[in-house]
Amino acid sequence: MRFLTLACLAGLILLGACAQRSVWTVPVQPVVNADMAQVAPGGRLPGTARPKAYRVALDLDPRETHFSGYVEIDIELQAAANGLWLHGDDLNVSRVTARAGGETVEASWAEILDTGVVWVGFPRRLEARRVTLAIDYTAAFDTSLAGLFRVESQGNWYALAKSESIQARRFLPGFDEPGLKATFEMTITVPEGMHAIANTPEVSRAPAQEGFETIRFAPTRPLSTYLLSAAVGNFDKVERAALPPNDVRKFAVPLTGYTRAGKADELAFALDLTPEMMRVFEEMLGQPYPYQKLDIIAAPQWPSGATELAAAITYREGRILVGPNTGPALIRGVKKIHAHEIAHMWFGNLVTPPWWDDLWLKEAFAVWSETAVLEIMEPGNNHELAAVIDGIRAMSLDSLKGARAVAEPIDRNEDVRNAYDAITYSKGQSVIRMIDTYFGPQVLRPALGRYIARYADGEADSARFYEAIGKASGEPNIGRVFQSFVTQPGVPVVTARPVCGSGIAKIEFSQARYRPIGSEISPGARWSIPVCASWKDGANSGEVCTLLSGPQRTVEVRGAICPEVIVPNAKGAGYYRFDLPAENWRALMDNFAGLEPREALVSIDSAQAGFNAGTMGGEDYLRLLEASLTHPHGTVLITALNAWDALFLQLGAGAEPVRARAAAALAQREGPPELEAQLRLRGFRAGSLQEAEARAALVAETDAFLAGQGDLSSDLYTYALRAALEDGGTAMFDRVVEAAARLDDAVFLQAAANTLGATASPDDAARALDLIYEDGISQQVTFSLADSLMKNPAHRDATWARLTANFPGFTAKVPSQLRRNTPRLARAFCDPAVIPDLEALFAAGSRDLAGHERALEETKEYLTLCAAQQDHARQALGSVLE
Repeated sequence: MRFLTLACLAGLILLGACAQRSVWTVPVQPVVNADMAQVAPGGRLPGTARPKAYRVALDLDPRETHFSGYVEIDIELQAAANGLWLHGDDLNVSRVTARAGGETVEASWAEILDTGVVWVGFPRRLEARRVTLAIDYTAAFDTSLAGLFRVESQGNWYALAKSESIQARRFLPGFDEPGLKATFEMTITVPEGMHAIANTPEVSRAPAQEGFETIRFAPTRPLSTYLLSAAVGNFDKVERAALPPNDVRKFAVPLTGYTRAGKADELAFALDLTPEMMRVFEEMLGQPYPYQKLDIIAAPQWPSGATELAAAITYREGRILVGPNTGPALIRGVKKIHAHEIAHMWFGNLVTPPWWDDLWLKEAFAVWSETAVLEIMEPGNNHELAAVIDGIRAMSLDSLKGARAVAEPIDRNEDVRNAYDAITYSKGQSVIRMIDTYFGPQVLRPALGRYIARYADGEADSARFYEAIGKASGEPNIGRVFQSFVTQPGVPVVTARPVCGSGIAKIEFSQARYRPIGSEISPGARWSIPVCASWKDGANSGEVCTLLSGPQRTVEVRGAICPEVIVPNAKGAGYYRFDLPAENWRALMDNFAGLEPREALVSIDSAQAGFNAGTMGGEDYLRLLEASLTHPHGTVLITALNAWDALFLQLGAGAEPVRARAAAALAQREGPPELEAQLRLRGFRAGSLQEAEARAALVAETDAFLAGQGDLSSDLYTYALRAALEDGGTAMFDRVVEAAARLDDAVFLQAAANTLGATASPDDAARALDLIYEDGISQQVTFSLADSLMKNPAHRDATWARLTANFPGFTAKVPSQLRRNTPRLARAFCDPAVIPDLEALFAAGSRDLAGHERALEETKEYLTLCAAQQDHARQALGSVLE
């Protein structure tokens, strides 16, 4: 009995020892940073650690140069580890601890890569289990509109967090990649009286140290770090009625606007749009708005148009504010960008791509949603035409041999921002629109809602999307068409050739990759293309569709004897260009005024592409451009004028005979009824055609506006300022610079930056560069100002010489998000002879220029193509130019 008692006691002691065994096991040797750099993840983190929850405390006073923070991160460790890879960029970390198994240890912090990849080292190896990191740190507010930055406006200081894409790491240690979602509990200590904005509603406010108060916000649902909001300042706050519950959403959503002091009234237009826009989104997707509130923030400065910070959408104020001079084009832009950002609350925020190579799953769907929602809200207001133009815009970049695919691997943090381009946004939306049109909204849109419900609060990559959308829609071809366009670069050209005889009319369709003159593209690519062609045969007309998956396919045209007028991209719905036999092009020209407007748009683009590829002759192209000016629709007129401008640019100083043909064709038509087209036509007459009367009127309006004695539509700012600067000398240059500072109008500021390079004086051009180097103009427009100077042949060489003489000094004045684009400034040369100097300029590289390689390669190819197409245009139109 005694032996049994002792045995039991010994067993209990052993059990106690086991219960107290440390989860921190063998000691770990200190790491050498240089060795760790060889194994550090340059892109995605290893995946052995996943964050579950963050508790964040920030002390933010935008009047100061630095801020402080503390964060606790609960992490699930999938395997035993000596430490963790995570992110933190230029943070001054004073202490890191790790708590697991009831024991807290001191950990080390080492920033291993310049992209903010950090190794947190443990003193002993930790078993696979949950661990909580606690990190104390300070950092400087950023000065280049990245991460957590501060700006001053009208004597007030503001701090704002630009988290997307990998900038949250500049103000918060954590797992800064989109698929690693977690909940956040945020507290922010701010000066008394200042507003603080986060992703959730404020739940309490308490005094802190003297003159400060601490604001606690409600916990979030799972979020990616790129969606984090933290904004502090003396904002004007505009409270609106909450968005009421509806059939899809059972709770009310508080709606609030924030602007810098004095701008609150100009946010009314966007706030008025929001309730109806939200209702349409929810009904279209069958899914409720996912967050506890919705804030609309017009930032004093912002490096991009807008960012979809969850429930705290933040805009550059020139893209969301509507004032007394706001023109119709800008109002259309406000509607589009607002719809885009609200769409992100589902596409990207609620369902998130796990990594940046699938960025299209949020950005392309947000762009597509602009048209889908606005067409429901405002049927007949030409939003579909805007979507067609957007897709055409992507084709220019997609015509390069080195174009990237919509979804392609991104292996380095430095390349993440390169995915934010027209391929992802505009090509992506055009492909979605093509599929939505071909298979039908009743198929795709409910399937999207089911896809969102399935992956809500989680992540889904392209493979999951293809599988889910095919299953939800019951259309397996949808996934195949998506993959066909998303996974390979390039623009298809569909050639349509009528085949008639024996009383049966047919159209033979064939496909190849578009290849402009001067390109080394191989034409052998193949797509699964939903092709629809509209046709007209005398009094008969119709549409024929097919899925073109092979090199060619012939389709019977019922109801036709032999179609004469063929537009092989019905309703402009397809992401492809087309070509026709010469006689069918001429028939299309003869009937251009009667084309459906979307089909007129794609006809102009396909003709322009054919001219630049050498498949359409110069005189035929001029005839089509002349015919395009007969179309009654204002949006078609605007597109036609843009095509004429592109041709003038190719022809350079010798373009005068072609200008005369454009002027003669315009003289044959009545003025457009749409105000947007009227304003564009005024700009074309004054600038492109140099018509004295139109030019004098614009300069006079500019003079009165700058003197505070008249109004000027924002749609005319660029045309009017360019004419005034070209004609007005140094006195006008000084007035525009003064007005840019005085008017407190972000749209005017952007227009000034876009046009100051038009000045005739070399001394004034040098002074424009001084504005960049001496902080005389807002940093958010410095790149635009440099580009404006480069586009003026009179100032190009001097501007380039000065920029390149102190290139680091110039790039330091450009928002960090835009520095990777600086090679594109050299496009203005249109001459491959500059390529060696351009390569030498970027050969050394630097952290500030991270990710510039794609822009450099695209620019080199562009320079070659530009010169080749310029030579071709002058040769093809030689008889006209003589």
